[in-house]
Amino acid sequence: MSDNNDKKKSGFDRFRERHPILIHSTLIALALVALGYISLLFIDVFTSHGQQVQVPDVRNMPLEKAIEILDDAGLRWEISDSTTFYENYKPGTVIDQDPKAKSYIKKIRIIYLKVNAMHPPIIQLPKLVELPGRQGVAMLKAMGFKHVSMDSVPSPMGGMILEVSVDGHKVEAGKPVSVNSQIKLTVGDGSIVDLNPEQVLDPEMMDSIDEENYQEAQEDYEQALKAEQERKEKERKEQAEQQKKDQQKSDKDKKKDQDKKSDKKSDKDKKK
Repeated sequence: MSDNNDKKKSGFDRFRERHPILIHSTLIALALVALGYISLLFIDVFTSHGQQVQVPDVRNMPLEKAIEILDDAGLRWEISDSTTFYENYKPGTVIDQDPKAKSYIKKIRIIYLKVNAMHPPIIQLPKLVELPGRQGVAMLKAMGFKHVSMDSVPSPMGGMILEVSVDGHKVEAGKPVSVNSQIKLTVGDGSIVDLNPEQVLDPEMMDSIDEENYQEAQEDYEQALKAEQERKEKERKEQAEQQKKDQQKSDKDKKKDQDKKSDKKSDKDKKK
């Protein structure tokens, strides 16, 4: 009976029964090949294998226009930086892109956009009055302010900051200021000698003087300054004259001493 059943089985069935390990190994190998083929198909679909597009140039464009162009090209995009403000670009303009324009990429790649900030940063102005002018300029530039200049005015405080103005208006420390504002430091030139406080018109006093009295006050100030300079010049000349007299007297005294010594020596020689 067993022999009859063996005869009824096909040659493949008999081979499978005699070599089960070989059959299983073959089936596993075929399954792996099929799985690999299917994986390659999925990779081609999801990675757009062999499909490349040229990157459009969206630099110097408003962000809205750049996004429209990238969307039409079927490309993905992200903003990589939008915090830095460059005054030579309009706010919201694309400054740079990665990958570069006209390069070829797959559609799954992301285009990273560097966008100019919408507004320049605002920084509180530090305390600058009575600091050296050069130190004030260096401090402001280190903080990020772009346009800093110095202007000198007659003052006994040579090289020291007397006043700070932003876009033509006097400001105090702590005021929020745009980094692109025009900042001017008014510095004393040291040309004014120290006068009696009652004779000097400081900036606050000058601001308080009515417009109609300004010219008169300025003339009084200049006359006081001229008188003080003349007084100092007179003192200088008198001191120079006195020094000259003292020197002449000293020279005469020295000559007298020398003459006395010479006379004593002559007397000794005569006695010998």
